[in-house]
Amino acid sequence: MTDMTRLLAVLNEQGDAFKSFVDRKDAETADLKAALDDLQKKANRPNLGGFGGGTGTPAELKAMDGAFRALITGDKAKADQLFVEAKAMSAGSGPEGGYMVQTQFSSGFTKVMAEISPVFRMARVIDLDAGTDGFEEPIDRDTADATWVGEQQSRPETGTPDPGMFYVPVDEIYAMPKTTQKLLDVSSLNIMSWLQTKVGEAFGSKESAAFHTGDGIAKPRGILSYTTAATADASRAWGTIQHIATGSSGAFPTTSATVNPADKLIDVITAMKPQYRKGAVWLMNRNTASVVRKFKDVDGRYVWSDSLLADQPATLLGYPVEIDEDMPDIGADSLSIAFTNLQRAYTIVQKPGIKFLPDPYTAKPHVLLYSYRRVGGAMNNSEAVKLLKFGTT
Repeated sequence: MTDMTRLLAVLNEQGDAFKSFVDRKDAETADLKAALDDLQKKANRPNLGGFGGGTGTPAELKAMDGAFRALITGDKAKADQLFVEAKAMSAGSGPEGGYMVQTQFSSGFTKVMAEISPVFRMARVIDLDAGTDGFEEPIDRDTADATWVGEQQSRPETGTPDPGMFYVPVDEIYAMPKTTQKLLDVSSLNIMSWLQTKVGEAFGSKESAAFHTGDGIAKPRGILSYTTAATADASRAWGTIQHIATGSSGAFPTTSATVNPADKLIDVITAMKPQYRKGAVWLMNRNTASVVRKFKDVDGRYVWSDSLLADQPATLLGYPVEIDEDMPDIGADSLSIAFTNLQRAYTIVQKPGIKFLPDPYTAKPHVLLYSYRRVGGAMNNSEAVKLLKFGTT
């Protein structure tokens, strides 16, 4: 046998082995899908559990956690039994949701998000229906014309307002942590509860950053990414945010007999139309807050007032302060303080719930825990946001 013949024989043998390996993997993937489909049929709920606002009982959570462990460790019979038990305990829950997640997952995730991101907690949040890839609504940003006429004067046509259109696409964020099969087998933790917290923290951090500085490309567009100008509402293009300059690069104006740095904060408030001030808040990070809370009025009283009630925010010149760590530190030309009515200014759209799928096959002996959700965000009213710019213009 020649060397070439032997080489071809080896290659054919390796090719057959590789094909057998691929076929085996395809079969394992098909088995996992079949297991999930079978659980869905047993539960009579397409998608295995919901993301409604409900919370599970301890017994239900224990059964779901056990079913999750059993499925990813290959014990399908036990997973079937435990999932049927969990389903029986939550027969009143809704049909919508993800793969292997109990109804409590969404409310817990929302709580984590609200703790991390003031924007998520205070903005307008719209839940989209299935099959919808974005949110669209008309914007009334123009005015009609009118004129005075005499009794017998002609009435020529006056100007007609042109509505604009606001659109927010839905983007996708995912996490895929990896753990070992053994850890899942022996862990005393409630896996679902633990994963909920960790994924919620990861999503919350990334989404909050996007709501501030995102460029709108495959992610939400953040408030601080929009163009700003020093001009007032009447003369500024729609979609451009008004900023008020401190007059000093990277700093508040220096205190003197005629200058109080807190005066710039008053300028920011008065720049906003009165109809937006009800519900407006200050956004700044803790480093900026440490500077602002030392300001005093002409009578020596602090303009910052700490709340005397638990869980209530401090106020600055009568408006609540939200400590927002995604706002930038004070620097040259930085936009470090926002005064905004987020309910009127910013819209977040989301598909309710998080989809979750365990994958015990791709990276043996590890298990990949794939989670994702769809969310988008954009500013819908530039008049309901004012920014303090630490610069001269």
